[in-house]
Amino acid sequence: MKEIPIFVISRLFTASPERMYQAWADTAKMVQWSGPKGASVRLLSGTQAIGQTTITQTSPAEGPVMYSLCLWRELTPHSRVTWEQSFCTSEGVKCAPPFFDDWPQTLLTEVILEPRGQGTFLTLKWTPIEFTDAALAMFKQHMDSMTGGWGGSFDKLEAWLACST
Repeated sequence: MKEIPIFVISRLFTASPERMYQAWADTAKMVQWSGPKGASVRLLSGTQAIGQTTITQTSPAEGPVMYSLCLWRELTPHSRVTWEQSFCTSEGVKCAPPFFDDWPQTLLTEVILEPRGQGTFLTLKWTPIEFTDAALAMFKQHMDSMTGGWGGSFDKLEAWLACST
């Protein structure tokens, strides 16, 4: 059986699990802070309640506009949010990302929230669930850059939590 690499990143936030859950489980809030530093994210269609959303992300570096399809699997208040994430066309059809020829077709994103003192310890896991051997190799090769990308998103989340109510 093939070993599937799992990307994991964690951080302690000062916000409560309830507040952190809302930041992830409410799509209108999530698009306000998500994406790497400098990126702008917008909800195009759907809600988590229906089970599927389409999101667009643009970068000030004039990179390509990217679209993501999210199929929501689990929304457990104050503790867990999971979804399947794929790149897609503007019409919501799964496709390869614009930056790699080989990349997993679909990733399972798991956000686990644990109370810690007055804050929340967040663990995010990204697991390929639709892939080729070449896509798995590319995923594993780029784990360091994923740390930077998700780290930037977490920085934006911390700033958003500090100024939102």
